[in-house]
Amino acid sequence: MDAMKCFLNIWEIERNFKCPVIGAMLSVDKHKDILKKCGWDVSALKPYQYHAYLMGCMGDENAVSIKTNNYIRHQSGKYMKQIASLFKKKDAKGVRALWNDYSARGIIGPVMYAIVSHTDTDVELLQDIHGEVHMLSHANMTEVFNIRRRLETADQTLDREKSKSCEKSKKIRDLVSQLKQAGKEKDSFAEENTRLKKKLAELETQTALQQPLVPDRNQNVEHLEQALSCQREEALRTERERKQLEIQLFSARNENSMLREEFAQISSVFAAGTDDIYTCREPETCPVPGSCPNADCPRRRLCARRIFMIGGITKMKSYYRQIVENAGGEFDYHDGYLKNSNEDLAAKVRRCDVVVCPVSCNSHNACLKVKHLCTRYNKELKILNSASLSAVTQALIVPDDAVSIN
Repeated sequence: MDAMKCFLNIWEIERNFKCPVIGAMLSVDKHKDILKKCGWDVSALKPYQYHAYLMGCMGDENAVSIKTNNYIRHQSGKYMKQIASLFKKKDAKGVRALWNDYSARGIIGPVMYAIVSHTDTDVELLQDIHGEVHMLSHANMTEVFNIRRRLETADQTLDREKSKSCEKSKKIRDLVSQLKQAGKEKDSFAEENTRLKKKLAELETQTALQQPLVPDRNQNVEHLEQALSCQREEALRTERERKQLEIQLFSARNENSMLREEFAQISSVFAAGTDDIYTCREPETCPVPGSCPNADCPRRRLCARRIFMIGGITKMKSYYRQIVENAGGEFDYHDGYLKNSNEDLAAKVRRCDVVVCPVSCNSHNACLKVKHLCTRYNKELKILNSASLSAVTQALIVPDDAVSIN
């Protein structure tokens, strides 16, 4: 307990440290809670007013400053013991090293209070801590604004994708409705078919009992047989339409599921606030393709390189293009069907710097053809197991020493 006497109370420390310490250690809710417990009416106050009123009470010992001081000292207890031990050993370098270590790890408030409130802290260290904390506040404010802008862009993208997903869901509901209607028609035709078969059997029985056959009865039987044949053809047509609708429904569901997974990946990337490949910037001119001279260039990975993609999901072509072009590259595409486009495929391979080939959305012949062309023209080939946006992004944007995709 004697060691704790070497630490000043919050109202006793240097004035220029009071605001940083309180701002770093007390949340907005804690500001509000302390003022309420001391009898303040905070119902109409704004967050910055909580802080202003709290700081106005830090000039001397009073109910607000005492509650604030007790909370700060409680949160800083273990750090105060470490600082007291170092000062007892007269280890000023150890105190500075402790500050450097904790500040690098993001533990600022309690360590700052423990150092600036100790009576033996030298002026030079106080000046350094004040300057570093001041600059950190500027850097954090800039980063907060950048993250907010990225999140706003992400929200707009998600809204667009949600709208597309709603349209897909409506189409699926329409297909399900059509499928149900087709099923009802099929059941109706089946019932009519059964009725006609029964009637035909009755007529055949009556005809067998009546000799000789009456010409009118023969005509009636022939007419019924023709009607039955038409009903059978209509039932077959309805069955084919039902199967086609089932195939369309299955395809739509698979496509919708894949799009949802891709949208979820895009969302997580934006929310993390660490992916800069989607930021909109004008590309810089690079003298040599793939060798950007600017070390800070956000598009250095693909700067001025031509990317040729064969196969993949054709409906997601625009998303593949966006990934490549936002990273500074040029994008070319081939759907992977080789009917009469061998010459076009070879021209595209010759023109590009890197070829991307997802094996999950390509024929075996297309994969063999593009491998042969890349070997022939000495082009870099990236074989992907998936045609997803994340797989393409990792293959082209993420450095090779960070992740490897075959």
